[in-house]
Order: sequence, then structure tokens, then C-alpha cells
Amino acid sequence: MQAGSPARPDRSLTQRLARVFVVVTLLIVATLVVMGGCFAAVLGHFEPTVSSLIVGRNAVDTVQTGMLDEETGLRGYLNSGDQLYLSAYYAGQAAILAGDSGSVDLATRPDLVRGILAMRVAQQRWLSEWATPALAIERAVTSPTAQRSFLLSGKTLFDTYSVASDAVSTQVDADVTAEQTAEHNVVLIALAVVCAMLMLTVVVARRQHRALRAAVVTPVNDLLTTMRRVGAGDLTAQPAGIGPPELREVAAELGHMTTTLVGERSRMAAAEAEMRSQAARLELIVNVGREISGSLSLRYVAEAVGGAAVRISGFDSARMWIINEDRRELNVVHDTDTDHGRKTAQASLQLGEGLVGRAGQFGRMLATQTIGSLATEYRAGTEISALAVPMIVGARIVGILELISGDPVAVDGSSLDVMHSLAGQAATAVEAARFHQTADELSHTDALTHLPNRRSLELDLDLEVARSLRYNRPIACIMLDVDHFKEVNDRHGHQAGDEILSEFGSAFARSLRETDTAYRYGGEEFCVLLRESDAQDAVVVAERLRIEIANRFAGNRGSPTVTASLGVAAIPSDAIDAKTLIAAADKALYAAKAAGRNCVVRASSTRVVHVRATRGRSRPTSVPPSPVVVTEASTAS
Repeated sequence: MQAGSPARPDRSLTQRLARVFVVVTLLIVATLVVMGGCFAAVLGHFEPTVSSLIVGRNAVDTVQTGMLDEETGLRGYLNSGDQLYLSAYYAGQAAILAGDSGSVDLATRPDLVRGILAMRVAQQRWLSEWATPALAIERAVTSPTAQRSFLLSGKTLFDTYSVASDAVSTQVDADVTAEQTAEHNVVLIALAVVCAMLMLTVVVARRQHRALRAAVVTPVNDLLTTMRRVGAGDLTAQPAGIGPPELREVAAELGHMTTTLVGERSRMAAAEAEMRSQAARLELIVNVGREISGSLSLRYVAEAVGGAAVRISGFDSARMWIINEDRRELNVVHDTDTDHGRKTAQASLQLGEGLVGRAGQFGRMLATQTIGSLATEYRAGTEISALAVPMIVGARIVGILELISGDPVAVDGSSLDVMHSLAGQAATAVEAARFHQTADELSHTDALTHLPNRRSLELDLDLEVARSLRYNRPIACIMLDVDHFKEVNDRHGHQAGDEILSEFGSAFARSLRETDTAYRYGGEEFCVLLRESDAQDAVVVAERLRIEIANRFAGNRGSPTVTASLGVAAIPSDAIDAKTLIAAADKALYAAKAAGRNCVVRASSTRVVHVRATRGRSRPTSVPPSPVVVTEASTAS
């Protein structure tokens, strides 16, 4: 025992630390496991179940509200004969559809299947036995007695549905309460277990702390006393070197440190100034990186990088050049001189031309001792008047950061490193901004016609229709389809068809105002959005566009003869929202196709079709329930 005792403090301290670490780690892991299990139960079972029940209950309430709207509208219609009451019926019908789809998940719960089934049966019975017949009743030929009997039967059917619906809502509320109670119990049990394990962890840690303190405090106090004396300027102070081997080794190193501290003081003072300067530059780089990393604006990135480059390097001004897509030319995107009212001397350069062009061609940092002199690779400490730092992402040269000074400037190695870092961050940010701009343009533009695509139409239409409804301003829509386009492709080839579609952009430009926008809707179908235009104005524009297309593709240049059919609709005369506006215009377009093509059809609430035929006089003609106003092509056009 005595022979092995000198080594015991070393082993004891190491083993004790290891044991403390293992025990505390196991307790913490066990605590985390319990907490994780609790969170998994709450997030994986209870929360989804409660959310699903609440959504289902809201859907049941929505259906009941829709049923009330339908009943109110139908009763008002039956009592007064005014079809305005049917708007409440149709609104309730939409609410019922939404509510029925939202309550589907409730049918998967065994305790709700019977109630949901009873509610749906009562709902369907009310709809089929009362609501649907109510729409078909002719009030003028129905006796008061029959009408009262019919209304009473509807109330009986609706009350049956209300009872079934209330029963489902009550059961759902009970299920929600049960799930929440179970969730609370699981959380409370988990908290109790976690608290117990944390208490055990505290007890174990405290016991080990006391044991370690007894073995370490005295040697550490000796080391602290020595350090305080050294810190006060007494470099002759030496530690006693007592305690475990680890602390004795620390004491030896402390003694060695005091012997070398005097020599290091002078070197530290010299390095401190450099460190402060470097820290300021690095802080600037970090701030610039933070600013440009979250920006997709090329202008903002260029301004931030240019200003930082001037502050870091000591040059008078900075310019950022970007290499264009064909890799032949560099263009200025920012010049700090413009911030002071001075103009850029040259806005573009050929690759390989001058200092900037050569740096962009070879991808190396180049400098000139005087403005316009021969460009050479820069060596730290040399006085120069201009410096070109390439901005590189991977192996790709994105652009050049050019620094210019009226008086020669010497840049040290650390500043060059910072400039390289700044240029790298700028290159990454510039590429991100350019890719974002390109991707945004491609995602909203049709590649063949260079017109905005259907996605752009949906975004613009929602905004414009909302503005139209908010401020009670008219807005119109034209749906255009190329006539017999399949025959053009079959006879002349798909390339000829693509060439025809690609020319539609210029055809639209000649016929539309600056405030109007044409979109490629899909295939050979186009859509035109007319702001501040009613249906009558839109018909004029559509006819002008039809004539422009017929003249442009009349076949007199060896190209196929192409005409177009157009459908016109407007808000508020023909539609109430974006969806119904497109639907009305599309329906009018199909009417134009049916009317013989190469004509304009307007969606209308009238019951007369006015036709301007190629021969003969125009005369009114009766039409089916969806009347339109049709304008066909004349011989002159």
C-alpha cells in the first residue's frame, strides 16, 4: 500500500473527475430522455389530436352556419320572390362545402362515426327534400297553404339536422377536454420525474464538489497568490509546487512564464497596436458581411463593399466592376466618387484592357504605381496608386474591386488578407443577387414570347381586383386564343407555330396602353389585363387587337394566315372577383369560337346578341341563358 501511495493522488484525481463526469452525464441524459419522451407524446399525439378535433368542430360549426344562411335565403326568396335573397343561399352553399371537407377527419374517430353519419344524413335529407325543391318552386302558382306546409316541413328537417349537429359538437368538445386532460397528466408526471432526477444530480454534484475541493483548493490558492504577486509586478514570485501532479506541472509552467514575461512585454506592446488595427478591420469585414449576406440587392452590396474597402485600405475611392454574361466586358455597378458628386470616368471595359481588365482576365491582384502605368502583381508594402482585387467564387471570376488614390498608398500584408476576404464575401453576395434577379425574372416570364406568364397574371390579378373592389374602380380582362393553331402546327411545323407565338408580344405592344398588361396564359392562349377599363372599353381594345393580329398574320409575307378569337369580361358588370372574372372571359372566348372565330365576344347580363356580320345587316337574335355580345370580322378588316 505504501509503495503505491505516491501515485494515488494522480490516479484519484483523474478517476474522480471521470466518475463525476460519467454520473452527471448519465443523469442529464436520463433527464433529457424523459423530457424528450414527454415532448414527443405532446407534439406527436396530443397536440395533433386536439388540433384535429378543434378544426373538425369549427368545420361542423361552419356547416351549421352555412345551413342557416341557406335556410334564411330560401325562406326570404319563398316569402318575397326576390332573387336577391338567394345570395345568402349561395354563400351558405360555399360554407357547407368548406365545412364538409374540414370535418372529414372527425369520421375516423370511433366515438364520432355514428354522430357524423346522423348529421350528414339529416343534412342531405334537408338539402334533397327541402332546399333543392325550394329553388324550383314557382311562388306565383303555389297556394299559401301549400307554401306554409312546405316551410313547416323544412323547419322540421332543419331542426333534426340541428340536433344531430349539436350532438356532434358536444361529443367533440368532450373529446377535446379528455385529450387535454390526458396531456396535462403526462406533462405533470414528466415534470415530477425531471425534478426528482435534477435533485439527484444536484446531490451527486455537490458531494463530488466537496471531495475535489479538499484536494485542489490549497494548491490552487498557492498558484493564485503567486499570480497576484506577478500581476502586481513582482516577477521573482515562484509557486510552492504542491498538490497533484497536474497542479505541480501548472506551477512549473507558471514559474517559467515569469522568467519570460519581461521579454514579452515589449513585443506585446508592439503587437497590441497592430492587433487593434486588425481587429477594427475585421470588425468592419464582419459588419459588412452581416449586411450584405442578407441582401439580394446588387446596388446595396456594391455600396457597402465599396465604402468598406476605402476605410480598410486608405485609398481615396473604390469602384466595383462586374463581368457580364458573355465574359467579354466589365461594367461599373458602383463608384464611391459618385457619392461626392463626381462622375465615373469610364463605365465599361473590355476584358484584358487596363489594370481592371487584366485583373479580370487573369484572376490575380494587380497594381500600378501611377495611374495608367503598367499593371504588375502587388507586393505588400509597395507604394501604389491603384489596386485591382478580383472577386472570385470558387474558380469563377465575378468582378473586380478597384481602389484608387491620388497619393501613393502602401498596403501591408494583413490589410491585403482583409481585402481578399472582403472581395470573397462581395463575390458571393453579388452572385447571390444576380442569381436571385435572374431566377425571379425567369419565374415570371414566358421564355418564348417574353411576356409575363400565368404565375405573374395570378399575382397581378389578385392585387388589381382587390384594388378595383376596394376603390370601386372598373377592371377588365380579355382572353385570346389563336384560331386553328393545331392546323398551323400540322401544316407548317411547330417551329412556325413558335415563331408566330413569339411575335404576339409586339402585336400586343402596338394595340395596348402602357397601363395594360398582356400575359401568356398557356399554349396558344393569352390574357390581357385592362386597368381602369369597363367592359365597353375592353371590347374596343379587343377589336383593335383582333384587327392587328389579322393584319399582321395575313399571310402576305409568306407566313401562315392566323386569326384570333377574343372573350371580354369586366368587374363589376360580369364578375365579382378574380376567379369569376377569368371564368367569364374564358366563357366568352368559347362563345367566340362557337360564333365562327375571328371575333370578339363580351360577357353580358343582357339577353340579346348583336352580330356585325361580314355581309348583310346586323339584327338582334335571341340567345340561351348565357347571352353575349359578338362582333365578327368584317370584310374591310
